Amino acid sequence: MYLLVLMAVASLAQIPSGEQWNKKSVLTAEQPIEFPGIVLKPGNYVIRILEGGDKRSTIQILNGDETQVLAKALAVPDHRMRPESGEFSYHAVPASGPRAIQSWFYPGDLTGLEFVYPKGRARELAKTSGGYVMAAGSDDGPVTAVTPNGKEIVIDEGIQSARRKPQ
Repeated sequence: MYLLVLMAVASLAQIPSGEQWNKKSVLTAEQPIEFPGIVLKPGNYVIRILEGGDKRSTIQILNGDETQVLAKALAVPDHRMRPESGEFSYHAVPASGPRAIQSWFYPGDLTGLEFVYPKGRARELAKTSGGYVMAAGSDDGPVTAVTPNGKEIVIDEGIQSARRKPQ
């Protein structure tokens, strides 16, 4: 009898919490921040995985109290060598405009998600930042890495990070 109770309690302890499954993070924006398809005003926002996958994930951007979905964005896996303190990284764009989000890493994870921008905006960001920007014509279309000179490189299986691809 005690063994059955102990097994039941142990199995409950192994169920991941909602925050671990959906990687829910809070983003405090002190200036305008751009996600694919939306520019957020300064404030608090919740970022979480709606649908996760090995090749693509759908990310939800919600208001701070999670009562309104502001946008959904496509993202592909991104990798880093060691966990860093920052959850969000940004494309290097001029300070006059909104900070364009590049990647999101849940604290402590080595694999995160790189956001996929519409092709036109990706070309602009790549040219201004001097780096690669992930792009797609649609959520189910091929994901490419747009180079600073506008060249598009199809990403193998949607898994590799564009920043690690040769030019």
